[in-house]
Amino acid sequence: MKIIEEKNYYKMSELVELTNLGNHTISFYDKKGLIPNSVSTSINMKYYPEITVTVLNLIVYFKENLNFSIDYIKELFDYYKVDFENRSELILQSIEMISSEIKNPISKEKLINKNLQEAINIGLLEDKEIYFKTEIEILEIFDELLKYDISLELVEEYINTSKKLALLEKELSQKVFDKTGTIPEILVLNILNSLKPYIFNKQTILELKRNK
Repeated sequence: MKIIEEKNYYKMSELVELTNLGNHTISFYDKKGLIPNSVSTSINMKYYPEITVTVLNLIVYFKENLNFSIDYIKELFDYYKVDFENRSELILQSIEMISSEIKNPISKEKLINKNLQEAINIGLLEDKEIYFKTEIEILEIFDELLKYDISLELVEEYINTSKKLALLEKELSQKVFDKTGTIPEILVLNILNSLKPYIFNKQTILELKRNK
């Protein structure tokens, strides 16, 4: 590790060791504009900012766990204006990336007849001008659910429960940071993308089985 202008930087060989990625792979991601700007100290020597390790870990997670293509990851990074200076903000942005596909945009005015305002009022969706694939799918499910009496109560309970869980998740993240000085980005994504849905769905399955 090298300190440049009071910031930590890695050589390519150190990135390879820390991420288990080949130098050609890292160079490819660099050419695609997926990693932070490097600093050249000579013709053949580049140094990469410390946050590059986090960025590379996220790229691997997106590819291996979510089947995101490199081009789509680049599209996500550009859309969310990825913050390569702030690791906590980068992890928050990565959570947004796995939560909503930025594909097939539809303007708000074309969704007015699909109970969009009610979805906004209860906090299911944000109030904005453009909605993407995942949000539109959620709105279609919500629109279908409203045909049944208990549906609104169910969705509101999901939202209220998720707010309580979010507070606990935030407290846990702070405790981990206070103890270790860092937040393990892949663990965060695994909790949100795998552990939480598994626990919720498992309880639904067990409850349905009890009613048989």
